[in-house]
Amino acid sequence: MFDSPLSLLNAEDTSSALSPSQRMRIAYLLTMVGGFLDAYTYFERGGVFANAQTGNIVKLGIALSNGARDAYLAYLMPICVFSLGILTALTIKEILTRRELRLIRRSVLAVEMVCLAIVGLIPLGERWDIFANCLVSFAAAMQYETFTTFRGEAIVTTMSTGNLRKCVDSLFEGIVRHDPAKLARAGLFLSIILVFASGAFVGTRACQLMGRAAVVPVILALGVAIAIITVLRKRNIRR
Repeated sequence: MFDSPLSLLNAEDTSSALSPSQRMRIAYLLTMVGGFLDAYTYFERGGVFANAQTGNIVKLGIALSNGARDAYLAYLMPICVFSLGILTALTIKEILTRRELRLIRRSVLAVEMVCLAIVGLIPLGERWDIFANCLVSFAAAMQYETFTTFRGEAIVTTMSTGNLRKCVDSLFEGIVRHDPAKLARAGLFLSIILVFASGAFVGTRACQLMGRAAVVPVILALGVAIAIITVLRKRNIRR
């Protein structure tokens, strides 16, 4: 239901040149997951946003400046785990590419599902939340590294700052240059931002109803993403 924010964006449905993982339905689904996870770690795991590391890097610098040696590890660990997540995604890509297997993105999503299943089992509490947030950071990093381009656009599914910049930039160009293509591009990025926000909304509601088990809908959504990629790939092979 999210595939066509503007009519110019409907070309994806008929373009066989796009791989299944580049389809916008995957972009929207993973973006909703990104917003959901940020809401989950904020409401259930200590008021942090585990998808991006800018805040942790700033807090790390502040902690080091203040000599808070007991605190800086809490910020350093998610940064290291996020980096490890990127390295893991790159390793999966390298191994499967050498074997000529088209399972890279589905394998990354499967690992992400396992990480989040473990998160759902970790008890709540300050001493446990750091481990849960590290696993979420790990999963977000793999998704961030693996799913980078949709319909020829560099779209981020785990945070919104870059998407917001591209939306405003395209809107400005579209209005000033009278360029419908730029306006369509702005509409695309606006839709991504709205989906991220809707993911945060749904995530908040899920946390209120399910507590730490609110990661279950995310795991199911990632399973749906794997299924969609598999079905579309089989359809492309038949063509």
